[in-house]
Amino acid sequence: MKPCLFWIFLLTGFQFFSCTAPIDIQTRNSEPVPVIYGYLTDEVKNQYIRITKSSPYFQEAENQFISNAKVWVTSSTGREYPFLHDANGFYVSQRRFSAVPNVTYHLSVEIDFMNDGVIELYEAETTMLPKVLVDSINVTSINIMGFLHYSLNIFMQEPPETDNYYLFKYFINDTISNDKISDLIIADDEMINGEYIDGVSIRYFNAASDQEEIDDDWGMYYVNPGDRIRLQILNIEKGYYTFIRDCSTEKYGSNPFFGGPPSNIHTNLSNGAIGYFSSYGIQAKVAIVSE
Repeated sequence: MKPCLFWIFLLTGFQFFSCTAPIDIQTRNSEPVPVIYGYLTDEVKNQYIRITKSSPYFQEAENQFISNAKVWVTSSTGREYPFLHDANGFYVSQRRFSAVPNVTYHLSVEIDFMNDGVIELYEAETTMLPKVLVDSINVTSINIMGFLHYSLNIFMQEPPETDNYYLFKYFINDTISNDKISDLIIADDEMINGEYIDGVSIRYFNAASDQEEIDDDWGMYYVNPGDRIRLQILNIEKGYYTFIRDCSTEKYGSNPFFGGPPSNIHTNLSNGAIGYFSSYGIQAKVAIVSE
């Protein structure tokens, strides 16, 4: 199988998987557990962590947020970053900082989760990986079954030295369009390790001119000529890749016709908490939708 065809299959497959919004994790009708989700980036900013309480699997309400936790991050270089609760379970670092490649960050969260006077400690670690450089992206038009679509394509050299796992986020006219786990696009390099990625399609968009004619059940996005699309290309840890993939499987099940979804989602958190703590550098490329 040619590398470009493999990625087209893999990426377009994942873009139609879905899970609950970050990070509204539901579980079976068991006792609630802490849900801790956050990531550090190489942007100089106030980083954040969100902490909520899991809800039963069939409950549609959003997870209840936790506001009384003590949260801090320490780095392998000896720096410590306290986080304070802001609103709705979001804990924001007291000072602006950026994560650094090849540095490990340790998350510590203390909560009296059972409200019994006993403080529980939840921990996780992430090591930020170096960026994988991308040459460029472009947008090309394609006719599918009589409708005009636009394909967002990527050009890059896939590094042969390491196994890489990718996360793609895209912005249409500076508005993020896939900020939920349900919309995240992920891929690994198992079949394309060391290859040059020559115009692989990351995402298809519908032409806005056809919006009234298309069944929108898949939640497609619409673009016009002249729209600006910015793509973030993130080199993520294997564990975070697995977490996103598990969320997709948890929503739909490995066999949606003959059984319910599996009960386990991969996590790097200790002491029974679920969610994920990750880090990544942000690389972005821009393309304009042409006529």
